[in-house]
Amino acid sequence: MNVILAAFLTVLALMVLVRLPENPESVTVTEQNSVYDLTGITNSDVTLIRLAPGNTYYPNIYLTPESMNTSIPENVDRYDKIRADYLSQRFVLLLPNNSDTYTLTFKLSGRHAMRVYVNGRLAAQTGHPGTTKQDTEIWENNITFSAAAVNGKMDIILHSAQFYHAKRGASLAILSLSKAGVDTEPFASDRIKGLLVMGALLSAAVSLMGIYLMLAHTKATLYFAMACIAMSLRECVQSQAWTYFPISGNISFMLEYLSVVLLTIFLSLYLGQYALEKFLKSVQYTALVGSGIYGICVLFGDSIFYTSVLKYYQLLLLLCIIPGVAGLFWKLRRPAKEQAVALYGIAVFFLSAVADIVMYLDVFGNTEVNRPVSEATMLIFALAQAFSLYLMNNRVLAEAREVEQKLVAEKAALESLDRMKTEFLGNISHELKTPLAVISGYAQNAERQLLASPPETADAAGKMKVISSEAKRLGLMVGQILDITRIEEGRMNIETKVCGADELINVAISTYYPMLNKNNNRLEVQIEEGLPDVLADPVRVSQVLANLISNAVRFTADGKITVSAKEEGNFVAIRVADTGTGIIRELLPFIFDRYVTKQKSGSGQDTGTGLGLYICRHIVEAHGGTISVESEEGKGTTFRFTIPVA
Repeated sequence: MNVILAAFLTVLALMVLVRLPENPESVTVTEQNSVYDLTGITNSDVTLIRLAPGNTYYPNIYLTPESMNTSIPENVDRYDKIRADYLSQRFVLLLPNNSDTYTLTFKLSGRHAMRVYVNGRLAAQTGHPGTTKQDTEIWENNITFSAAAVNGKMDIILHSAQFYHAKRGASLAILSLSKAGVDTEPFASDRIKGLLVMGALLSAAVSLMGIYLMLAHTKATLYFAMACIAMSLRECVQSQAWTYFPISGNISFMLEYLSVVLLTIFLSLYLGQYALEKFLKSVQYTALVGSGIYGICVLFGDSIFYTSVLKYYQLLLLLCIIPGVAGLFWKLRRPAKEQAVALYGIAVFFLSAVADIVMYLDVFGNTEVNRPVSEATMLIFALAQAFSLYLMNNRVLAEAREVEQKLVAEKAALESLDRMKTEFLGNISHELKTPLAVISGYAQNAERQLLASPPETADAAGKMKVISSEAKRLGLMVGQILDITRIEEGRMNIETKVCGADELINVAISTYYPMLNKNNNRLEVQIEEGLPDVLADPVRVSQVLANLISNAVRFTADGKITVSAKEEGNFVAIRVADTGTGIIRELLPFIFDRYVTKQKSGSGQDTGTGLGLYICRHIVEAHGGTISVESEEGKGTTFRFTIPVA
């Protein structure tokens, strides 16, 4: 409610301001016996003299100095009864008999084509007055020129033509007169003001487009930027600043009406971003459809037609604006701070739009000069929108900073937990390694003793062999956990030296294959003859081979394990292939990540930690080599890694 009240008071103040007298020191003189007697006015150097239309005029006649004494005038009382698309007015002025030059301005309601004769000579012309619409080009609603009296008399004839508006034809003009130099260009300030307002609206449009393109891709921002462009076009035409651009008067007349259509369309789209209910959407679509139809009339129809149906379009806008904006305010009756600022701008503009439409519809009577305020309120609308965006961005940034602080705190907590986890794994692995070594040692000693005993102890010896094997495999798993902690802490050192590649492979196979293979697999070794020495850490390369062999035997039953090696450029490529269950296609891109476990093997084994291949990749890449995998589900898997030649 406070927002609406503030908007109403703002519009009321603007309506009062635009209707303040332009020159409080002006005096109005009426015609007496067909003559305006100005000889008695003193202090004419600072006084603006206004001459009301005379008692007679010449409808549908272009009065000339030759025909002014033979043409028959009409009384102005019949002006509303006779439609005249072009007419003439005559002003006879009595002035002090001196050589003073005066600045004279004719002002009419609506834009016209005009031509002025002073004492029988052409003094000024705007546009092109004609006797048909085709040979007439309308221009501005005023014309300013300079003239001097001859023997204390100034006989002025004005031609005005207006074929474009259905509501009225040519209007009767009011003549203003002042000493030359007092106000030589009375409407220049209006044009300059129009250019400034147009520039401000275009600047707002550019800023909003920048926000839309670089920051927030919200359609509301885009639509409002386009509305500012449409309003700047309307201000350019209405303030007559268009005369500074190469635009014909007839096209500018069409643009004046087309700008209203464009403004309505873009503002409807803008407000539609806040209207989600069916009622508000129906109001939006009604305004869009109505504007689209009227826009087609303006673009392709005759000006008489689209000015005649203008009142119906204005009534449609009233029927859409009042319930639509009321519904929007009801929906946002508890707005946030930035919403309240935006709603203030919306209320100011649409209240002024309603006031302007009511004024143009002559609801309170026909006024000679219409003075709209929607151009000024559009600036307020743009400023309110910009300030609303500023407040919203501040809020979003504050929320982002708050979220960022929470994320920093959570990150620190997670890092602390990760350190604790790493320390725990390191400690527990070290603690597990000692009893595992004891178990493995005692199991091996017991196995040897039992094998040396009578045959009935062979079964017990086999069981002790299983215990020893499982202890070694458990030791490998504990070693993997220790390696992960070293990798995460950056403590895994690779101590390379020159060693034989075939020897590395054979030692690893003889050490690990017997204890890992429990699925009756057949081993095949294919080492290329003359294999060069490699630069490697033998312990770590053996660890890689042990992990790959372990994976092969776990997922292969009654199959074949192939270990091969050959020289490839500056590297020795080692492959471990099996004929086991293979790896599913979806898992292949992640096979070297931590904690990724494969599907169960045919023998039911799945006791891996999910760390072996991650450690293998780290070791191989630390040597300067690469590791890869090829697999087809159900047909087996091949791992390949390279070690640089010494």
